[in-house]
Amino acid sequence: MFRAVLDTCVLIPSMQRDFLLQLATEGAYSPLWGSGIITELDYVLERLDQAKGRDPEESAKYRQHLLEQMTRYFPGSTIEAPKTREYHYDIADPDDGHVVHAAIIGKADVIVTSDQRAGMETSSVLAEAAVDVLSAHDFAANTVAAHPEAGARAVLAISTRLKNPPRSPAELLELLATKCNMSEVAEILLPLFAD
Repeated sequence: MFRAVLDTCVLIPSMQRDFLLQLATEGAYSPLWGSGIITELDYVLERLDQAKGRDPEESAKYRQHLLEQMTRYFPGSTIEAPKTREYHYDIADPDDGHVVHAAIIGKADVIVTSDQRAGMETSSVLAEAAVDVLSAHDFAANTVAAHPEAGARAVLAISTRLKNPPRSPAELLELLATKCNMSEVAEILLPLFAD
């Protein structure tokens, strides 16, 4: 199965994270992340909640629940690649070495990231390992194009869960297009929900 490392930056926007993880739940690909990515995700979500004035205890419960769900639904997806370790890969931002390490050790086909400054696109190490680097919207479009039924099931599953406010599959696709730059995903999947 196609293996994709999801970088922290693509797991932060909740709608994008939900869609990418639901695509994996539907069998479109196998997600991976390093232990350093999980550490970053927890830290960044905590900082965002602090900036929004959210109750620290509620924030901690939410983050713990999210990370437990990711571990439970995707066993074996966490690669030992701590952020605190020093890595020697040929990327512009050495702080992102843990992401490259997770991809190499996890035998990933792609790293999904929006981090342009890391320089992963030009890494000879990733090229030699045949690891592509894609944005979340390009990855989602490619995945949905290859697995439209899984994409439709993902949209339907998320739409069913949304209660406040409720969203139809078409409304959810519109939000993915506008908020997550996933217009290609919407173009592919909207016809599957036409009455």
